[in-house]
Amino acid sequence: MKKEKLGTSKSRTKALRGKEEKTYKRPVWVKSGEEELCPECFKAVGERSRYNLICMLGKAPEGMTVGALTKNLKLQQPTVTHHLNVLRSVDAVEGIPSGRQKIYRLNRNAHCFEECKIPY
Repeated sequence: MKKEKLGTSKSRTKALRGKEEKTYKRPVWVKSGEEELCPECFKAVGERSRYNLICMLGKAPEGMTVGALTKNLKLQQPTVTHHLNVLRSVDAVEGIPSGRQKIYRLNRNAHCFEECKIPY
């Protein structure tokens, strides 16, 4: 018996193939880059604090821990962790284990920065 992933449907997939991908207007706090963003890139910068996180990681090529990001952004630790998880889901950041912590770095080769030209 062949198992199919939950939540997928062959008819829905076929219906989506013919449609163009939806784009979103660039948020006002992102000062340059493409005027229209793909859904993944909008997910990365659609919230101002998430974009601030991208900018902070962009200025730290060696990466930063959640604790350092929390302190600099003046956000709660669960909020920073949530934003990092969203950014990881679109491949904008990577987490490298370092002892008991993770060092988060911006993935500068990600689609959001290469093709949609989101500044960091």
